[in-house]
Amino acid sequence: MPNNHSEKEKLLQKLEELLERLSIPLRQEKGNFKGGLCRLYNQRYFVLNKSLPIEVKLQIYRTELQKLDLQNVFLQPIVRQFLEET
Repeated sequence: MPNNHSEKEKLLQKLEELLERLSIPLRQEKGNFKGGLCRLYNQRYFVLNKSLPIEVKLQIYRTELQKLDLQNVFLQPIVRQFLEET
């Protein structure tokens, strides 16, 4: 995981771009939840609590995106490295 806040923000933006390329809408809301992938009427969504710290958001992205088959999807090196970390 990146060390400083600006690198974390950049990675977060790259992950949002990946969701867009995968045609998975991102919903950032407030509430008593953390977030993750969900399905509603055959459409996948990525829901994320916008009040969480950036480190928690990145961990949710990692956990959820690791569940998807991304073998045939171009991932920028920073994103691929992040997703391959355990």
